[in-house]
Amino acid sequence: MIGWGKIRGKIQEAIAADSDERSLAAGFAVGVFFSFTPLVTLHMVLALSVALVFRFNKMTTIAGAWVNNPYTMPFVFYGCFRLGEWILGLRVTPPSFESYTIETVLKAAVPYAAPLFLGTTIVGLAAAALGYVVVYRIAVKVKSARRKGTK
Repeated sequence: MIGWGKIRGKIQEAIAADSDERSLAAGFAVGVFFSFTPLVTLHMVLALSVALVFRFNKMTTIAGAWVNNPYTMPFVFYGCFRLGEWILGLRVTPPSFESYTIETVLKAAVPYAAPLFLGTTIVGLAAAALGYVVVYRIAVKVKSARRKGTK
C-alpha cells in the first residue's frame, strides 16, 4: 500500500524537478480524473497514457491516480451513481438473480452503467479542476520560494 508520506515525497520530487507548474498541475488533474472512473484496473494506464501524449509530469499523474483508492472507491462510486441517477431522472431497482452466471450478472449490470459513468465523469471533472488549481498554486509558491532562497 502506498502511504500519504510516499505520495507527498514523490510530489515534492516532481516539484523540485524542472517541470513547469502547468505540467505538474495538469498531470495531477489527469490522474485525479481517471481515479474517479469506474474502469478500476485501467486508472494508471489511462492516466499515464494521457500524460505521455501531452507531456505532463508523470509523478504527479501517478499521485493523482491514487486520490480515489480502494478504501474510498465504494463510497465514491455509490455517491457518483446516485448523482447520475438523479441527473438522468432514473431509479434503478436492485437486481435479482435466478442463477449467478457471467451472462446474468452482466445483463443485470447494464442499467447501472449510464448513471455510474455520468456521475463519475461529473465528479471526476470537478475533482480534477480543483486538483489542478491546488497543485498549480502549491507549485508556484514552492518554486518561487526556492528561487528566492537561491539568490
